[in-house]
Formats: sequence, C-alpha cells, structure tokens
Amino acid sequence: MSAATLRQAALAAAARGDDAAAARGFAQAVATYPGDAALLNSAGNFHAGAGRAAEALALFDRALGIDPALGEAAINRAIVLTRLGRAAEAVADLTARQAALAGHPRYWTTRAAAESATGNPRGAAASYDEQLRRDPRNRRALHGRARIALDRGDGGAVAQYDAALAETPGDPWLLHGLAQALEAAGDRAAALELSGQLATQLPQWIDALELHATLRWAAGDRADFCDHYATAVPHHADGAAERSWAAMLAGVDAHTAAADILTQCRARIGPRDPLLLDEAVYRGEAGDDAGAEAIFAAGTPATPDWWIAAARQALRAGRPEQADTLLGQAIAVRDDDVMAWSLRDLAWRVLGDPRHDWLHGDPALVREASLDLSDAALTDAIATLDLLHDRAAMPIGQSVKLGSQTRGGLFQRDEPAIRVVAQAVERALGAYRESLPAADPTHPLLRARVRPWRIAGSWSIRLSGEGRHAPHVHPEGLLSSAAYFAVPGGGAGMLELGRPPANLRLDLAPLRTVVPRVGHCVLFPSTLFHGTRPIASGKRMTIAFDVASR
Repeated sequence: MSAATLRQAALAAAARGDDAAAARGFAQAVATYPGDAALLNSAGNFHAGAGRAAEALALFDRALGIDPALGEAAINRAIVLTRLGRAAEAVADLTARQAALAGHPRYWTTRAAAESATGNPRGAAASYDEQLRRDPRNRRALHGRARIALDRGDGGAVAQYDAALAETPGDPWLLHGLAQALEAAGDRAAALELSGQLATQLPQWIDALELHATLRWAAGDRADFCDHYATAVPHHADGAAERSWAAMLAGVDAHTAAADILTQCRARIGPRDPLLLDEAVYRGEAGDDAGAEAIFAAGTPATPDWWIAAARQALRAGRPEQADTLLGQAIAVRDDDVMAWSLRDLAWRVLGDPRHDWLHGDPALVREASLDLSDAALTDAIATLDLLHDRAAMPIGQSVKLGSQTRGGLFQRDEPAIRVVAQAVERALGAYRESLPAADPTHPLLRARVRPWRIAGSWSIRLSGEGRHAPHVHPEGLLSSAAYFAVPGGGAGMLELGRPPANLRLDLAPLRTVVPRVGHCVLFPSTLFHGTRPIASGKRMTIAFDVASR
C-alpha cells in the first residue's frame, strides 16, 4: 500500500472523529515509510490538531531532518511552539529560514503571530505588512495587522479594521475589534451601537456581552450597564452568562448584586464548583461572612483557587493560622501565584512570623529613583499622556477609583515621547536589579534575579477629584511600579506599600509610604499590596508597568 493511500485512510478516520484509528493509521504509515518527510509532516499535523504537541514536534523534527527545505514542516513546527509558549524559539527558527521561506503563503503570518506572542508588536506589524505587500487581500494578515494596530493604540486602527472587513464582511471578531478601535478613536457613539448589535445578535458570545458592558460603563451608563445580560442568560445552559455578568458587577464593587445573580443561577442550573467559588468570593467581599462561610464549609474542592479564596475569607474572619495553611497548600501547587504570596505575607504579619522579613523585609526590595528624563522629555510625555487620557475612561475591575486608565500596552505605542520613557524605565530596571540581594531559589522575586526580564504590561492612570487606587496586587508580575508625571502637591496621593484591602479588616499599617515626585519611579515586588491615599484636587498621573521573567 502506498504512502498516499495510508495517509488518506488515516485522514479519513480523523474526519470521522475516530482518533484512535487515525493514530494507528499514521503510526503504520510512518513505520512503513520512515523516510517520507511529507508523510511525517502530515502525521505531525494530525497530532498537533489533537493537542499532542510533543508527538507533533517530534514528527516535524524528523521531517526536517530528512528534508530541511520542507517549508510546511518548519511553519507547522513554529505554530506548535508558539502555542506551547515557546514563541521566541519559533521566531528564531523562522528568522533563520527567511531566505528559503519568505515566499511561502503562511510564512509571514506565522512569524507575525510568534512575534506578537513574544511581546514584539513592532516586529509583528512589520511581518504582517510584508505579507500584505505580497498579498494585499490576505485575510489572516489583514485581521492580524488590525489587531496589532488596536493593541498599540495606532491611530489607523479603524482603517485597518475597515480593510479587513472589506475582505471578510460580517466577521464577528473583526466587528468586535472595530468597536474597540472606534471607542479608542473617540467615536464612542458608533462603538456603543456596534457593540450593542453584537450583544443582541450573538447573545451566546461572552466576549460581545463583556465588550458592550465595558463600553456602556465607559460612556457613563453606571446604573444599568449590565442589563443586556438578562436576555442572554437562556442561551447559556452552563451559567457562563451569569458568571460574566457577576464579574462585571464585582468589577465595579457591586459585590452583593454579583453574588445574588449567582444564587439565582444555582437555582436555575444547580450547584457547580465555579459558581460556588465565585459566589463565596463576592459574599466575602460584600461583608456577608455568614454567606461566604456557608459555601466554603459545604465543599472543599482541592484547587489552588479555592484554597486562596478560602484563605482570604479566613483572614477576614480572624483565622490567620488557617489562612497560612491554605495558602501553603496553594503555593505548593502553584509557587508563582502572586495573590497567594501576598495574602500569606499578611497572615505572617498578623502572626508575627519571621518569614515576613524574608519575603518583604529587605529595604532593597523597594527602590525609588529618578527616571533620568530631561525637562523637555517630561513635558512631551505629560502632553502625550494627557491626550490619551482625554479619550480614556474609568475601567471595570481595576484599582482606579475616580480617574481614567489607558488601554493596551502603553510601551508598545510609537509616540516618540512614550518610547523615550520606555527606554528610561529599562535603565531604571537595570539599576534595580543590580541593587537586589543575592538570588534565592525559594523567594518569588529573588529566584528570578538572574533570569532575563521583560515588561509584561504597561498603562497610564490619571486620577482626578478625590481619586485613589484601592489596595491591590498585579497577579502577572514579578515587579510592579509607579512612575510619576503629574502630582497634586503637598504629599497627596501618597503610595502605600503593604496596607491590606479594607474589606480584609486587618489592622495592619503600610510597611512603607512614598511621596510621589514628578520624574521619579518606584519599583517593588508584585507580592506587596499597594494603593494610594486619595487626592483632593488637581490630578495625579502615573505610568505603571509589570515586569515578568522571560
């Protein structure tokens, strides 16, 4: 039997949904024709589609060992690497093969996706542009280029989405992105109309429901910004609409309303662990200790998320020993969980446990320094940030209380003033690293002291009125930050490090306070709760960013 016949039989089994038969068919084909690179590539594709990445990579490597010029195998390998979080490896391999593969129809879009995953939007934009130069109607490139424009705050994002929609009219993801681009461009009315259409026409799509809620909130619809969820509930037998609805409400501190929605959901579809956990969290945040405790007492799912939530409630209820035990269990499973470490530090402080000093006691872990920006660079940065904030809004689910927050990755933008600040931040990070204590393989920050770092997120916040930041942590970072570009004066808006959220009801003062100074940056472990005292007038404008290990 020929290789083509065996391959076709295996593909037919896969098309029928018979994974086992397809796997046996490809195994037989590869065993019979071990030197057929194209067959190995097909078998790799099958395993990649079935979620067996290790098997797929091994087959792609074998194919390329036989035929290094087999572009399909190289590109398929890069796709799997990117899905596995090894995008930098994919970019390096694709870049090395550029001369041979540049004309391949999937080369530039695959490379762009990998570059985007490594946090290199400029490289991704250039790769998409190259594909569009070669094929102006390439749908994947048009969609990817539009998304990059939106994420970078590119003023041409609306035009990019219009171009993509011209090739794929009615594509819901493109319409979803266009609504965001319209809002970012200042056309809030058009954005709301479009997001409303998506939420009405696609009530089964959670992303559409959440986008419409977010845009309604940004437009000032504070009382009823989530009421469109009610008509979507019947389309979600698993309670996904209620979970999303509750999360939106909790994101603006309406915790009781959020918990009540989940109570109604449980009555509709029965108790399920995710619903129970969310409701317990919201009951606790609302101050309903009895309601939260009843849920935690009724079941004990063995997951880190459950242990962390139960520990938070234990701290609130004055049981720090129980909280410490639960958080120790969570960290044993997920030792990079920022929230678990942050809450455990609070338990240690209440208990007088010396491990607090190990975690946060070294003064070198917090560093305030000048960003080394000229007066002209500061002036340009302030003007640019103010323009961005004039079109921004108070976000849902963030620490900002009375103010606005920019969207997307601030340091991915192309404005010269922002790029100068990004370069100054990189210099500040280098100095901070040099000042740290020695590496410690058990410490959540110091174990990454000698690893490469990257900026994982960046944004700006402008507080106004009596604006403040509620105490919070950044769960994606090793380091968190605040860089100051406008301060109200008189010490108002002071940064507090280590003060717990008020609803934990812990009598703990901040470990350190920092008076904001324009042109200065503060760096500290992401495992430290941080917030600000309210301002009374004027504005307080900062850039914040998270640093993660590569």
